[in-house]
Amino acid sequence: MQKLTWYGAFPARLVLEVCRVDKLNRGFKLCRRGSLLFWDGKLADAPDCVNPEPLHVHVMYPQAYPATRPYIFIVSPELDPAEVGHAWHRWADGDVCIVEPKYWQMSTTAAEVIEKVADWYFNYTARKAGLIGKMPDVGRAQIKTSSDESGAHE
Repeated sequence: MQKLTWYGAFPARLVLEVCRVDKLNRGFKLCRRGSLLFWDGKLADAPDCVNPEPLHVHVMYPQAYPATRPYIFIVSPELDPAEVGHAWHRWADGDVCIVEPKYWQMSTTAAEVIEKVADWYFNYTARKAGLIGKMPDVGRAQIKTSSDESGAHE
């Protein structure tokens, strides 16, 4: 007997997921390994003065999706295994923390998760480059430029 998958039980949700991720136009592809579905793609969001390797990620749907959040697996670049915990917004296993599990909303789609991972990578590269002292808890860090400090925008 075949095990029922989340997308078998809720095919309309899978259609919504695909439509929303396609609408992002970030080039993510839906992949399947056995009964596991995941999005494969690269993100290059970083501050203007930083030129990091693109972040290659798999946004992996758990069997209990959408009741539980996707797992964010970093394929590359290889990150320092010591860069975990709240300061880096990464779990001990390397999964990117985009939301505390107790705050996960079932209505959140993979498209929103991908955008949160893009913000995370922007913040991560900014912190590694010394442009910010700590990663913000939510959203994308505001990077001050030399023109901001001189008052040119006032």
